[in-house]
Amino acid sequence: MLPFSRLEGPLLSPFACFRLSSHFFLLSFIPFSVFFHSCFFIVAVDIAISASNSAIAAYCDVDGTLTHTTIVAPLVWMKQRALPSPWNWLWLASLAARAPWWWLLDQFSRAASNRAIYANYRGVSADLLRRSAAAYYQERIRPKMFAAARLHLAQLRQQGFRLVLVTGGLDLFMQPMAAEFEADCLAPALEERNGVFTGRLCGPPFTGPEKNRAVRAHAAAHGIDLAKSCALGDAIGDLPMLECVGHPVAVNPDARLARVARQRGWRVENWKTMR
Repeated sequence: MLPFSRLEGPLLSPFACFRLSSHFFLLSFIPFSVFFHSCFFIVAVDIAISASNSAIAAYCDVDGTLTHTTIVAPLVWMKQRALPSPWNWLWLASLAARAPWWWLLDQFSRAASNRAIYANYRGVSADLLRRSAAAYYQERIRPKMFAAARLHLAQLRQQGFRLVLVTGGLDLFMQPMAAEFEADCLAPALEERNGVFTGRLCGPPFTGPEKNRAVRAHAAAHGIDLAKSCALGDAIGDLPMLECVGHPVAVNPDARLARVARQRGWRVENWKTMR
């Protein structure tokens, strides 16, 4: 858990206080309640790392954690544009049958549900999807980012954390966000043959143990001290990633992750306001 107990009395260093005061300009476009609550997170991280020069990182899930989005939304958006009428509307109508099946799969295996969803990219032009990805980010992901998430990412990067997106969302749609926040991006990629996607992933879906493996591999490659790093996740599938670091944070947690967070005394954040 983030060391909030160290915030008592005169423990706020001049460095930490400067961090706090230098961001009041954000009040003009971030709700005060979000900013005030976030100050405790920011200062706590400052104090936690002030005695160390080790490389540190913030490993962040995206859908449900940083943004109010799902991995299904870009598929629906793409089908509306890639398929000619009336086939696009017929495919959308078929969601009434597909969605319950995906939900049921997800209750038993998020990896299986991810594969089932991504299979629907079969036959889609790789060039078309790449050209559309930036537009999708600007239209559908960026506006649904939580205000507190945006503030935390900016502050963490300023404090020396290497930002890393660790997401089950496709790399094509996550790369624009990574570019905006100067973050690394660990995300699955679709297999491509002869200019079209096959509907299969190049590797395993990024959920559960795969997120753990990816985080540890990234940390080893970049000299990251995981004990001094933090991770943010919203679902039980993020648990293996959260267990990698010294400062796990459950953001908008589902029931199972919330229970684990309470049992282990982890920090819990509830972010709702978007901008």
